[in-house]
Amino acid sequence: MKKIISSGLAVVAFSIAANNVMASDFTDDINDLKSSITAIEKQLDSMDVNYNKVSLETGLNRTQELRALEAQYKGLKSDFNNAYFVN
Repeated sequence: MKKIISSGLAVVAFSIAANNVMASDFTDDINDLKSSITAIEKQLDSMDVNYNKVSLETGLNRTQELRALEAQYKGLKSDFNNAYFVN
């Protein structure tokens, strides 16, 4: 009986640890994208390039927020490439 309980506790502990790692990965990805977006916006500002400032909707879950940030980054990267390679 003790082995069953300790095995069950090990499974629960492993599940919690795995869940925390996944949450940490999402947080890291979101923070990395936000930093990249800020850097590109500052660079575009310094180049006097007009770009579309986008603010995220409130109430998005983590996956939706990550996808929205990826789309925003892609748009800014495109604006940067157009301005850098044209000028």
